[in-house]
Amino acid sequence: MARLQLSITALNETGYGVGQKAGQTLTVARTAPGDQVLVSKPQSADRWSRADLLQVVHPGPDRVTPPCPAFSRGCGGCQWQHLSYPAQMAWKQKNLSHLLRSQAGYKGELHPLVLATALQGYRNKLSLKNALGKLVFVPEFDGSTLAPSECAVQTPALQAAWAALQGIRVPMVIEQLHLRSNAAGQVGLHAFVREEKGFDAALRELWTACGWAHGLGATSRKGYRAVAGEPVLAQTLGRITWLLPHNGFFQTNAVMADALLALVTREAKAGRTNRLLDLYCGAGFFGLALADLAHEVVGIEENPQSVAAAEASARYSGLTNTRFLAGDLGAVLATLEKPALATNSTEIAVVDPPREGLLPRAVEALVARAPQRVVYVSCHAPSLARDYKLLAKAGYRGVSCTAIDLFPHTSHLETVMTLER
Repeated sequence: MARLQLSITALNETGYGVGQKAGQTLTVARTAPGDQVLVSKPQSADRWSRADLLQVVHPGPDRVTPPCPAFSRGCGGCQWQHLSYPAQMAWKQKNLSHLLRSQAGYKGELHPLVLATALQGYRNKLSLKNALGKLVFVPEFDGSTLAPSECAVQTPALQAAWAALQGIRVPMVIEQLHLRSNAAGQVGLHAFVREEKGFDAALRELWTACGWAHGLGATSRKGYRAVAGEPVLAQTLGRITWLLPHNGFFQTNAVMADALLALVTREAKAGRTNRLLDLYCGAGFFGLALADLAHEVVGIEENPQSVAAAEASARYSGLTNTRFLAGDLGAVLATLEKPALATNSTEIAVVDPPREGLLPRAVEALVARAPQRVVYVSCHAPSLARDYKLLAKAGYRGVSCTAIDLFPHTSHLETVMTLER
């Protein structure tokens, strides 16, 4: 195998180390700035290409011993276990600043990163796939099986569940199994199944084997349905409880989710004369939490099941000033009536799109709606940078931006940007 010597000089926004060789820029996973490494022949002759790490000859100053043995074997859950936490934070801040300042032209305040309060035991979701009857993690680089004895970034409840699952043989009709835990230590199961003969029996078999589970739901080509146990998993922050089906979304880092809510609340500056638009609302994570501050909350979400969960959560939490609408964001927002408030009333929008960001029709509808303030919550900074440029052209000004480290040991960030007309 051909070997190349390479000096790693930076980390890119996807978490890969970057180095230059013979006019070519190479990206290499599991490397750190300052590393002197041996890498494989690049995957292509293009100006930008990937290479595989073969050996760390001299470690850089920020390289540490990964606390998890599975990291070096290719587990794709954590990218930066080999990097000290101060270095992780410095590179996240640097890459975000470059993306927003240099590439998107953002001129507002860029606040220091909000650090995670826990580096282990924070993750409340575990995704597993079925490999010949055995549940395994999904490797980052190839299709080999990977079943570490433990995963320290998972919550204690999920670590216990994973330990129990390692002794279970899972019917092949169940292709994937996702687990979610809550603060009470309950664990919900969500199975992805092939809808063929025997899949109901396979789900019953799984439920019987998982006597510790709170509930089980399943998704097939016909959609999602509750199977056994409790149909929802409750997630509580403050006085609000979200009642989520087992395929429902909740912030993966529940500890830092509280900090995220506090930041969005501060930036929204909602008052009793404001209508709060909760766009891409999911199960109403932001809208329900901010309902006590606004005159009214209107959430819009394409998934009817998430809307039903938001409505059930509002009733459970005793909220009477919320409503949630199912449908395409652009279409629903374009036809939503104006608030029946005093003439000095304003609308404030909290926007939390998926990784791909705002679709063109959603941008058009948001600009036409012209809320006074937009609080854009992003889990993918490149999408945020692209959408910021579109909103800036339409007359919005970026005021402030703060990122929160919801995902220690990865390159991912949750970023909150406030824009005003």
